[in-house]
Amino acid sequence: MKSSPFVPAARSTLSALDEPSGVSLGSLMLALSVSSWAGLAHADGALKEVKVVDKAEVVQGKDAIQTKQTTIGKGKQDIRDIPQSITVMTEKLLDDVKLDTLKDALHYTAGITFAATENGTDQDIRMRGFPVATTGDLLIDGMRDPSQYDRDTFNLDRIEVMRGSASMLFGRGSTGGVINQVTKKPLLADQSDVAATVGSRGYLRTTGDFNIRTDEDAALRMNVMMTKANNGGATVDKYGIAPTYSWGIGSRDEFTVGVSHLNVDNVPQAAIRYLNGTVPNISPGNFYGTRSDYLKGEATFAHASWTRRLDDGGELRSQVRSGVFDRSQWGTVAGFGTTNGLTTTQSNLSGSTVLTRSGLAARKDRYKTTYVQSDYSNSYDAWGMKHNLLAGVDAAHEEADRFQSNGVVGTNYNKGNTSVGTPNDGRTLSASPTYRPSSNYSAKALGFYAQDLVQFAPSWKFLVGARHDNFSGDFSQLNYATGTNGAYTGTSTTRLSNSVWSYRTGLLYQPAPDQSYHISYGTSFNTSADTYQYVTAQTANTPPEKSRNFEIGAKLDWLEGKLSTRLAVFRTEKFNERTTDADFAGSAYVLSGKRHSAGLEMDVVGRITPKLEVYLSYSWIPVATIDQIGSAQANVVGSRVGLTPTQTGAAWVSYQAMPKLRIAGGLRGASVNRPLQGTSGAASTTARAPGYMVADAMVEYNFTPDVYGQINVSNITNKLYGDQLYPGFVISGAPRTALMTLGMRF
Repeated sequence: MKSSPFVPAARSTLSALDEPSGVSLGSLMLALSVSSWAGLAHADGALKEVKVVDKAEVVQGKDAIQTKQTTIGKGKQDIRDIPQSITVMTEKLLDDVKLDTLKDALHYTAGITFAATENGTDQDIRMRGFPVATTGDLLIDGMRDPSQYDRDTFNLDRIEVMRGSASMLFGRGSTGGVINQVTKKPLLADQSDVAATVGSRGYLRTTGDFNIRTDEDAALRMNVMMTKANNGGATVDKYGIAPTYSWGIGSRDEFTVGVSHLNVDNVPQAAIRYLNGTVPNISPGNFYGTRSDYLKGEATFAHASWTRRLDDGGELRSQVRSGVFDRSQWGTVAGFGTTNGLTTTQSNLSGSTVLTRSGLAARKDRYKTTYVQSDYSNSYDAWGMKHNLLAGVDAAHEEADRFQSNGVVGTNYNKGNTSVGTPNDGRTLSASPTYRPSSNYSAKALGFYAQDLVQFAPSWKFLVGARHDNFSGDFSQLNYATGTNGAYTGTSTTRLSNSVWSYRTGLLYQPAPDQSYHISYGTSFNTSADTYQYVTAQTANTPPEKSRNFEIGAKLDWLEGKLSTRLAVFRTEKFNERTTDADFAGSAYVLSGKRHSAGLEMDVVGRITPKLEVYLSYSWIPVATIDQIGSAQANVVGSRVGLTPTQTGAAWVSYQAMPKLRIAGGLRGASVNRPLQGTSGAASTTARAPGYMVADAMVEYNFTPDVYGQINVSNITNKLYGDQLYPGFVISGAPRTALMTLGMRF
């Protein structure tokens, strides 16, 4: 069976370093700083017996599709105690559906869409119609992960999605929500999993998850991955390795150190122009790029954490992560001209239709990021009420060097024509992009926060929290004379500095252990530098945009806790968006823009019967409106925000048909979706992607308790649908793919 691959052994007692039970706020803040790590680690030599963490109770992500706890709220918390919408995708769901990348996984979470970008090979994630990736709302183990790279799931235990404003917890960004990637941690067990997958179009993927117990309270976990595929011309060639070592597991002082490295050398899928305002009727997966296209990248980071469990029940967790991220890319967009003197339309589209091919903007960049944070949590009684305190500090240092293409290869570079009937024609170009520095930045951020969950009556809790952030950065733009290989003429430098407060509050009513109802309010902000582009003096003088989120929801458990449901009604609004009209030209932009989205979200996760397991995520957003904007774009007021289809959803149902045979199937899809139109945020009136529904299926057979086989078919009907949207082009979703996996544990 694939379930329960890691069942750690329990221990009766542990010894650890002694420390005083009384801890002042001042000493806690000192403990949060990085410089205090070594001193605290050796502060006392006396030993005493402490409470044992029973590791036999730890449930891993691949054991079940349901979980009732999350770490996305800073520290481990019951989902029922967080007054916001939360969806958790465990490793079991990722393995069942074969969701190998973060983007694949997010297709199984409602309310999320993807925007293609100008160079065609990135994607921006949108949640409730607001950007996620470009505002730094991707996280790893609760710390920011803003660099652009292809994120793989081989080292993930689960993916946590929290919707709505979250700046009180994570700082800048967090309007539509945040996405937390929870990495796999060492366990006190000798257990390893290996799997090999082969499939359509030369797909080959091997993964290894090796966990070795090295001592009574120490273990090493090593995750590795290699993937290759040739998707009709678009190729995947990547590998990753992520070793992690922990010691003091479950004791007073628990330490973890690790490294992660991911290398990608792909040929990206080509984009294609809209035809008659919609996705052209061309077989999904057809590749109209060239062999010279590329998407290359390396992501390497080291991380360390220290958890100190205090005598009074409190916990102090500090962590640091530092990494370097390199990426370069050059893609293709295929367009329609005339064939035999006729303008191409959907009705005359055929295999002989001529396609033009132009190179998108070549891009290269390097990011260097370092993040440090410490979080303190504890429960105590005061003034006749029970309190759950959470407080912390975090700091960030981010640098980037960006490059632009230079020479004969530039934006819209002619890559030669082809035809609809000759995809993957093997064309190789003699020219390739060369690069020169275009911009760079260096930014620092420091944030302090505290929140308290107060139980003031047997069934009532009140949450209140506040955070203060300081952000500053120096941004430089390198200037060149016009023309190819233009001479360097100087550098323009701008400095940006912001200081902002964020707030969060909520009221929870919990009349029974299986019921939790909430109403909440939270704020968020994003600076002019969230996308890490060059910041002009006018932009630097503009205060941050601000947003707020209102939510009413319920989290209910059924069938003795085996089935969890979540329902929420929300309104998320940005109430002072930057207005970039020429009418407002001056020393700063005017924060006069407004937009909002409102709707309903629901999840159903868990077991209906011992043999039947279900996962359902659904979002209905009937309202996503531009409320106010500059006078030059006044015509879009009242129109719908782009990249916010009215309905999105996904479902996955698994049934244990026989003791050794399990079958499963799923659906995912969205209603009509439209790209953003220009800078206004409104939906395009000339381009759209029709609504779609895609079916996936899986069959698993356990030959022995330790050996299994699995067959997956995704996009069973080979449905053509627009996956990543840009005003001028679309990138279609993956075609029908069959995969066969053989897995073993030992």
